[in-house]
Amino acid sequence: MKNENNILPLPKQGKTIAFIGPFVKAISDHNGFWSFDWPDDSTRISTIFDAAAKKGTNQLLYAKGCGITDSSKAGFEEALAVAVQSDIIVFTAGEKRDMSGEAKSRSNLQLPGVQEALIKALVATGKPVVVMIAAGRPLVFNYTANNANAILYNWWLGTQAGNAIADVLFGDYNPAAKLPMTFPRNEGQIPIYYNHFKTGRPAKNDSDFNYVSAYIDELNSPQYPFGFGLSYTRFEYGEIQLLKKSMSAKENLQVKITVKNTGNYAGEEVVQLYIRDMVGSVVRPVKELKSFQKIWLKAGESKELSFTIKPDDLKFYNNEVKWINEPGDFKLFIGGNSRDVKEADFILQ
Repeated sequence: MKNENNILPLPKQGKTIAFIGPFVKAISDHNGFWSFDWPDDSTRISTIFDAAAKKGTNQLLYAKGCGITDSSKAGFEEALAVAVQSDIIVFTAGEKRDMSGEAKSRSNLQLPGVQEALIKALVATGKPVVVMIAAGRPLVFNYTANNANAILYNWWLGTQAGNAIADVLFGDYNPAAKLPMTFPRNEGQIPIYYNHFKTGRPAKNDSDFNYVSAYIDELNSPQYPFGFGLSYTRFEYGEIQLLKKSMSAKENLQVKITVKNTGNYAGEEVVQLYIRDMVGSVVRPVKELKSFQKIWLKAGESKELSFTIKPDDLKFYNNEVKWINEPGDFKLFIGGNSRDVKEADFILQ
C-alpha cells in the first residue's frame, strides 16, 4: 500500500532490524476466523520473527510493545529501547482473529487498543518504520497511512503467514495483489465503493465541498481505492488505442494498450478495464470493472495488451427489468486501479 523511498524490500544483511508488535511471534492470530488450534501449532507454524531470521544475516531485535487490544502502554518503554538500537523498525498491527467474521461487526474500525499510539511513538524516533497489518476487513489507520514509510496489508494468511510475509519483506517475492474493496478514511464514509451512482452535483476534487455531494469535515476520496496495490517495481501505461470510435449492438470493439515495467525488478501487474455509461434511462455507476489481465514483465520490458468490449458488457437492467444496452456515449478507463487510469471515449450506435 505504501513504499516511501523504496524502503522495501528489506536488505538481507548488514542491518539491525527491530520487529515490534503483537503479531511478530503470534501463531493462531494469523489464521483468522473459523480456525482451530492444534497441540503442535508452536512447532509446525513459523512465526514472522522465525521466518525473518532465516533471511540472511541481519541482526534481529524483538519487543512485543503491546497486545492487540491492550489499553496499557506499559510495553512502550521496552519497544522504544529496542527501536533506537535498530536501523529499521518493522511493526506488526491488526485485529485478533475473532474480531472479524460471522457476527463480528465493529462500529469502530480503528486499529484496536494502543497499537497506533505505539506506531506514533516509533515514528517519533526518526527511524524508518514499516507497518504490516493483519485483519479480516478494511481498517481505518490514517496516522499510519500518512506517516509510516511503508505499509503491507497482510490480511490473515493462515499457517504459512510467517514464511509468506518474510518472502515479501525481503524481496524473494515481488507483491502484485490488488484491493478487492475500497478503504475508507473513517467510518462516516461507509458505504464507500468505486462503482457508486452519479450524482446531480458531484464534487470536482477533494477541495470542492461547497453545495456539492461531499463531506465538509473529511476528504471525499477513499484512503485507498478499489483495485489499488503496489509492487516493488513500477508500471507505465501508454495511451488507449481504439481500433474504431463506435460499435453497434451486434459487434465487438477492440482496445489495445501498452504497459511497460519501468522499475528495477521483474514483476506482475493487474491491468484493469472499466466502463462508464454516460447517459442511461436509469442512473448508471461512475465506473464498472469489466475486464482485467495479469501480466508479468521483466525490468524494462513492454507488452501490448488487447481487450475486447462486447455488447453484453454495456448492458444493464432497465425499469422494466429487461437486460438491455442503450445507444449513446461511453467512457473507457484502463489502469492499475480504479482511480489512476487512462481514458478514451466511444459510442454505441
